[in-house]
Amino acid sequence: MTSFTLKPHTSALELRNEQAIYFDSTFRFYFGGQGAWQVFRHKDVQRVLSDYEVFSNEYMPKSDDNLLGSNLNQTDPPRHRQLRALVSKAFSPAIISKLETWIYRECENLLETAIKKGEMDFVKEFSIPLPGRVTAQLLGIPNQDHDQVNAWINAISGDPAIIGMDAYFKAQQDMGNLFMNLLQERAKAPQADLISHLLQAEIDGERLSMPDTLAFCIALLIAGNETTNGFLANAMYTFATVPGIQAHLRRHMEDLPAALNEVLRYEPPVQSMCRIAKMDVELGGQLIRQGDLVNVWLSAANRDPDVFHNPDQFDIHRDNIRMVSFGHGAHYCIGAMLARMEARIAFETLFAKADNIILQPGVPPERIPSTIVAGFLNLPIVFKQK
Repeated sequence: MTSFTLKPHTSALELRNEQAIYFDSTFRFYFGGQGAWQVFRHKDVQRVLSDYEVFSNEYMPKSDDNLLGSNLNQTDPPRHRQLRALVSKAFSPAIISKLETWIYRECENLLETAIKKGEMDFVKEFSIPLPGRVTAQLLGIPNQDHDQVNAWINAISGDPAIIGMDAYFKAQQDMGNLFMNLLQERAKAPQADLISHLLQAEIDGERLSMPDTLAFCIALLIAGNETTNGFLANAMYTFATVPGIQAHLRRHMEDLPAALNEVLRYEPPVQSMCRIAKMDVELGGQLIRQGDLVNVWLSAANRDPDVFHNPDQFDIHRDNIRMVSFGHGAHYCIGAMLARMEARIAFETLFAKADNIILQPGVPPERIPSTIVAGFLNLPIVFKQK
């Protein structure tokens, strides 16, 4: 049995059915912007994400206290292609594959104590620390800073209506201070890490400016942590709540990559992405004006019945080639391969050690209060040790 019917829980799915595109004047973004066109259908989402000449990714205000306004994801081609080329080698198949043995060891270490107890908070004890360690390994961040970094990431990606803009800007400033110290250290003594690589990299014969380098580091750290954390937690929640899926995977572990791929479609770790209109344009029968913010819902596009048959059914053998969980077009997630590998290794290791994984009775998990990422603040599970 490889198909399972699940009940949608995101409001984006309900809104998609009511109106494909509409303007929400009250919608707030994490960077402080307010008011945006909400886009739900797969074809419209794909158009917005791919047509950067009309829908720009340079939507965030650029200022000294908003370092993220200069990061890789806040540029359009051709500048984006140049910046992306600087880090593409760090995410190449050759480099990523070298991390596999190390990631297996980290998974073993993280699970060692929990397996003996037969219970754990999967988010706090595993899905947060694992991608944090992996991204830190790439960038060159000391282990003792990991907990603080995760707190900063939560502040930056959280719902601004709940956490407030002060927390957002302070997290950037504090993270910028951490990276500034690391950049100064690597300038004196380069190491085999991404920070050292960025210091030495050139575009058209020029080195990256310090603000660009800081923005690069912060953006990569956030992307590598928050989205993979959500991917792992959403997969665990799905495997723990969908009847029959664990039993199937124990008999057919070769289906694990396909099951994780279906998790990405059904419960994408990134719910939505923002763009800004560079000119007046008609989309889905609506006139979007130059300067309007556009918010596309990946979670709704991935459940579009015009693209995915029985979209509310969890089918590990469906064709997911058209899902938009890692974006689409020029800004397709550069770390997609690494995230998939982390998730595969994580659940290979967990399923080899634990049986009958379920949510801890009487302790409902809490979802992250965010319109961007989809994940959990906590996810208590219990299981039997093999």
